[in-house]
Amino acid sequence: MQMPWEVVLPYLAHHPRWFENVTRRQPGSAHLREYRAAMPGDWRLRRHGYWLIADPPGMPEIGQGWKLHVSATSRTSAETLRRCLPVLREAGVRFKFLMDPAAVNEANGKTYARASSGKFIAVYPEDLPRFHAVAKALTEATDGLDGPYVLSDRRYPGSRVVHYRYGGFTSRFELLPTGLRDLLIEAPDGSLVADERTPYWSAPHWAGDPFAHAVRSPAVPPATSTVADPAADPATEPEQAAPAGEPDPAPLLDGRFRADKALLFSNRGGIYRGTDIRTGAEVVLREARPGVEVGPQRIDAVPLLRHEYNLLTELAGTGFFVRPVAYFTQWEHAFLVEEFVDGDHIGRLSTSQNPLYGLDMTPERLAAYYQRLQGLWLQIADAIAACHERGIVLGDLSATNIMVTEDDRIRIIDLESAFHEGVDRGAGLSTPGLVTLRARAAGCGDRRTDYYALGGLLLSCVLACQQSDVVDHAIPLRLLAEVAADLALPAELVELITDLYDEEAALPDPAELRARIAALPFGRAWRQPPPLARPAPSDPERGADLRRRVRDVLDGVADFLVGAADPTREDRLFPADLLVFETNPLSLAYGAYGCLYALHLVRGRVPDELLGWALRRDTGHETLPPGLYYGSAGAAWALSALGHREQAVALLRDAAGHPLLEAEPGVTGGMAGHGMACLRLWRDSGLPEFLDRARAIGARLAETAERDGVHAHWRAADGRIPVGYGDGASGVAMFLLALHAATGAPEPLELGRAALEFDLSCAEYSPHGLLCFPASAGKEGPASVLRHYWDEGTAGVLTTLLRYAAVTGDEQLRKQVDRLLPDVRRKYTAFPQLFHGISGIANALLDAYEFLGDPELLGDAERAAEAVLCSAVRRPEGVVFPGEQTLRESADLATGSAGIALFLLRLERTAPGARTNANFLLDDLLRDLPDRLLGGRAGRSSDRGSSGGTGGGPADADAGATTGAAAGAVLAAGPADRPGGGT
Repeated sequence: MQMPWEVVLPYLAHHPRWFENVTRRQPGSAHLREYRAAMPGDWRLRRHGYWLIADPPGMPEIGQGWKLHVSATSRTSAETLRRCLPVLREAGVRFKFLMDPAAVNEANGKTYARASSGKFIAVYPEDLPRFHAVAKALTEATDGLDGPYVLSDRRYPGSRVVHYRYGGFTSRFELLPTGLRDLLIEAPDGSLVADERTPYWSAPHWAGDPFAHAVRSPAVPPATSTVADPAADPATEPEQAAPAGEPDPAPLLDGRFRADKALLFSNRGGIYRGTDIRTGAEVVLREARPGVEVGPQRIDAVPLLRHEYNLLTELAGTGFFVRPVAYFTQWEHAFLVEEFVDGDHIGRLSTSQNPLYGLDMTPERLAAYYQRLQGLWLQIADAIAACHERGIVLGDLSATNIMVTEDDRIRIIDLESAFHEGVDRGAGLSTPGLVTLRARAAGCGDRRTDYYALGGLLLSCVLACQQSDVVDHAIPLRLLAEVAADLALPAELVELITDLYDEEAALPDPAELRARIAALPFGRAWRQPPPLARPAPSDPERGADLRRRVRDVLDGVADFLVGAADPTREDRLFPADLLVFETNPLSLAYGAYGCLYALHLVRGRVPDELLGWALRRDTGHETLPPGLYYGSAGAAWALSALGHREQAVALLRDAAGHPLLEAEPGVTGGMAGHGMACLRLWRDSGLPEFLDRARAIGARLAETAERDGVHAHWRAADGRIPVGYGDGASGVAMFLLALHAATGAPEPLELGRAALEFDLSCAEYSPHGLLCFPASAGKEGPASVLRHYWDEGTAGVLTTLLRYAAVTGDEQLRKQVDRLLPDVRRKYTAFPQLFHGISGIANALLDAYEFLGDPELLGDAERAAEAVLCSAVRRPEGVVFPGEQTLRESADLATGSAGIALFLLRLERTAPGARTNANFLLDDLLRDLPDRLLGGRAGRSSDRGSSGGTGGGPADADAGATTGAAAGAVLAAGPADRPGGGT
């Protein structure tokens, strides 16, 4: 579950090491001074996130209605508040305002969510007469002030800053299976419907518009109302729309340019592909909205766009930058028109063509790839030199801003952070991993930053690890050394990247730098396949050394979990992904129980105060969804694994009537995952109610399956057909296999086999010939991006496939295993994490090793572990890993140290025939199937390490209570304890 960038950014601003909630930042005094000077002492002031809410005495809360928004910039917010407060005081209405100018700056920022941006004060009149009276008074009070247009609203007639829309006044939420929440309002018939918060005007059908016949300015320039999907683009005002059934004409911008297709929307404005009617040439139009504040200097987007046009004009003769065509203003928005560059950015080229990712590391492919990049690097170096000769600093050079044409010419397309030294300043924006600490702190680049960025770009073309520089600069350099040895990269390249990627190094001489790039010996670098392209059977001596390093890191991870936990907080216990704040603080994926589970496995014990923190939290249906990785089912599984069975039973029993139980089909948040937890608790407790619920879930999955011959699949609530383990048919198939093992009924096995066959039918070959999987099937999903991971992709499908092949003995499934294995025999991905990174892939490799016994698979997993260890960061608390997008440290299961520990721990215990996958599987149930189905291994002690709450069946209720050191003993039992990993 990945969040959009506009959601990620606010969580980066409040702590240098981990994602942090804004509530940890104290408000500045500027707005509070205005409030205290104007408002009576009997008004209650309370805080909610970025907002300060003012409640008049005796005013009852009203759920919804017509609300008002007053916009401002960070420079005018205090004055705007000063003028508005008397009106709001006299009207006696509830209102809220952003806590300080810094919060206003953030809310007006380029990357802020468009549906929320621009709102400085929100006012909640209790009825329509009060709405009109307050709106009129605010309009008069703010006369002469200006602020950004609020895209979700309409302007009040005669005002530049007062806006209105219909929506909720209080937060009424619908809990989703992921733990996220949707806002709701009440329809006239009493039903609850979504409170749509779109970046364009959208009122409920029953609300209408209190100014339906008033004359208003258009919400946006006409051109941007007629391109792309209307649901993603601001709409025209009702009185301007074309007759029903007829498309709006596409008016020309500046009388010359037609916007044909929207490429991207941000709060700053849209980017459109269009046509120059005068010449017939394709162009790109970049839009800027006034009042949007860009970068730490809070530069207005409109003059910043003009500044960029001037720089592009100055640099047009170099041939390295996109050619500007025109600059103009229409309505209130500015537009920069550029030539259309037919190509792709170097970031996509360096991932799609990199032999390392394609696992096609022949000497010929490596030489061709790096020789092609060599020519591009020379041009980038020349572009930097051309700027510096003119006294221009680029300030923010990133892979996505360097376009590559079909004839391998570069065009740099984004100069909003560029500036003339000593004359002006750019936006001061920077790209994580491509900016020096000095420039980041100053909010402004320099010449050294441009070369630092070049070093990061070179590194990203070798391995996309440069962004982990944000967490620890040593990580990308360690990974560079590792991959350089694996690929036998020329020492000259490694030295060049290291020199450029050093912010304290002297500025390189442009001519010498060019000579160094030109002299890189790629033509003669490879005479044979590099080490990474050769098989790597596990070596006992190397394996023993790796396991010593792994144990040291695991001990450090446990130390960090204990040392960084903060039981005084209410919002989270461990440093985790930002989703711990957006969902709930208890889940396996992002919350406390995933970390406690990992700590239990690694150390055999959990500090009582940390368990007490988790047990103190509310677990009601309105707080926790019922799923495995996001909700109460996972919390119950973890509690059972920790030995607290009564608490686990009570929690899972309470989830039986959860309204979201059947909302989704999959493992992470749906029926299948909940059903697996029921089987776990049935196995651990012997209580038949949980087996009965698992049977009922199996029956419901059979009812809702969409069958197509030998295939079966399920749709998500949004209509997509997910593919893979996390949300797709492979995960459902895993539950059905376990249900078959528990009940002996053939129907779950038949349906599970059909589900697995569906996912297998969705496999596609990558350009490098590897069989991979999209995240969704059919036209409902996005364009195919083939994935290799556990939650989405090959590793997750393989996790289920291996178990079906073992249980059924079907040779066709065994052949499918061989088809999928090449895609997971990889050492490097962008992230080290379990859900969406190399640890999850390597976990599937260990599954394959345990089922198939091939020592080369163990060697592949050991290789992956070496890459994972390169990302370990030693802190005073212990060892931690970079989390999602490698932007902050994370200890959680999905993106951080806890999940990585599940993989690393297996290296100590794995062996052919063992079942040591602790990622919430039910291998101990499969163990009890007849010997012929498991190759004669049923009942072996080495099979007993499944997934936490392992142990005897329902007839032996106490056998599953493995706690403390005993749990580690169960996981470690059998051949996995042999020296060298039992190979």
